[in-house]
Amino acid sequence: MAEVLRQSRDVPVTAYCDVAVIGGGPAGVAAAVSAARAGKRTVLAERLGVLGGAAVGYVNPISGFFQQGQRVVGGIAWEFVQRLQALGAAQIEYPKGHVSFHPEAWKLVAQRMVLESGVELMTNMTLSDCAREGARVTYVILDGKSGPEAVDARCFIDATGDADLCRLAGAEMLPEAGEGYQPASLCFVLEGVDVTTPLLKNCIHHTGAGGSHSANDTIHAYLDACVERGELEQFGGPWFNTMVQGGAVTVNVTRQGGNGADRRELTRMECQLREDMFRIVALLKREYPEFRSCSIAASGINAGIRETGRIRGLDTVTGEDMLSARPWPCPVARCAHPMDVHYACSSAQTVDYYASAAYVPHTALIPRGAQSLLAAGRCVSADARAYATLRVQATVMAIGESAGLMAAELCDHGEIDPQRLRTAIRQRGVIPAGM
Repeated sequence: MAEVLRQSRDVPVTAYCDVAVIGGGPAGVAAAVSAARAGKRTVLAERLGVLGGAAVGYVNPISGFFQQGQRVVGGIAWEFVQRLQALGAAQIEYPKGHVSFHPEAWKLVAQRMVLESGVELMTNMTLSDCAREGARVTYVILDGKSGPEAVDARCFIDATGDADLCRLAGAEMLPEAGEGYQPASLCFVLEGVDVTTPLLKNCIHHTGAGGSHSANDTIHAYLDACVERGELEQFGGPWFNTMVQGGAVTVNVTRQGGNGADRRELTRMECQLREDMFRIVALLKREYPEFRSCSIAASGINAGIRETGRIRGLDTVTGEDMLSARPWPCPVARCAHPMDVHYACSSAQTVDYYASAAYVPHTALIPRGAQSLLAAGRCVSADARAYATLRVQATVMAIGESAGLMAAELCDHGEIDPQRLRTAIRQRGVIPAGM
C-alpha cells in the first residue's frame, strides 16, 4: 500500500468573479472572452506563462472552419483569424480553408483579446483542487509562485483538455480507453529547409487544391521503409506547414501512444517523442537535399495530446450523430474537420469525410454529477469517433465561446434555457447565419 501524506493548509481567496475558466488554450481563451463580453466578471487561469496551449506548441494550421467552401465557424474564432491576418501572421488556405499562422502572433492576439475584454488573467497557475457544497463547485485552488490561491466563482468552465477540474469535482466520466487513446505528437519548427522544390512547395499549404493531400506521401513512404529497417519505431503524417512569416516550417511527424493524462505515461511519452524528433530529422537530412542544411529551431513545451478522458454529459455525441449531421435542439458549434483517427501503435490513420458539417449539442458540455460546472474544448462528452473530429482548434474555439454564453446564462438565470442560448449563439455568429 502506498504511503499517504496528509496535510492541511490555509488558502487565501484572491479572486471573486462570476465565471472562472481553467485552461488557456484555444477553448479557454474563447470561453473567457465570451463570458467577459457577456458582461460577466471573468478569471482565466493558465498553468503556463503564455496562452495558446497546443496551438502555440506548433500544431499548425488551425483546422475546421470550412465545409465544401462554406465557412461554418464564426464568432470569436473567426475574429481571431482576422486579427492574425491584420498582423500579416495568418493565411487562409483555400479551398479547404485551413488557416496557417505564426505561433508567436497567436500568443499575442490571444493575450490582447483576453485583456481587452476585461478578463483577469492568472498565468503560471496550476489547478490543484476544488471545494464543493454538495455537487456544486464553489472554489478552485490554484498553485503558483506566490503559493496557493483560491478563486470564488458562480460558474466554472473546465478548459484543461484533460477534464482535470471535472475529475476533481466528482463529475461522471466516460470510460477510459487506456492504450486505445489516439497518440501524442511533439510538433516542432525546422529552419533552413528548402521549400521551393516539388517535394515540399505544395504540401506546406494545406489547401486541398487539385485533390492534393495534407501529408507528404513521398516522405511517408521513405519513413515507412525506415520503420521496416528498424531505424524508427513509428511516425505520423508527415505534415509540414508554413508559418506565413519567415522561411521556417512547422512539422508534425512524431507519434507515441499512451495516456497523456497520466503523469508517468506523459513523462515517458515526451522523452521518447524528443528522441524521435531528432532521429527523424537525421533520417530526412540523410535522404533529401531539401533538409541537408536544416536545424530544429523550437519544439512544443509539451507534447500535443490528441485524446484523453472526457466527461459524461447530459448527452454524449456519437460518431453516427456527427456523420449524419444530427440536428440537435441547441447546437453550440458546427464541425467540418474530417473524422481523423490516428493509431497509437503504428503509423496508420483513417479518415471519414462529411457530406454536411456536423453539430455539437449544448448538453455535451454539461457534466453529470456536478453543478456550476461546464466543460469546453476536447473534454466534452463524445465517443471516440465523434471526438476524432471535434478536437480541432476552430471547433473547440466555437465550443468555448458557447460555453462562455452558457456560463453567463447560469449566472443570470440559475439555469440554461436552450432557446435563449440558441438566440445568443446566433447573435454572436458562432454558427454563421444560414448554417
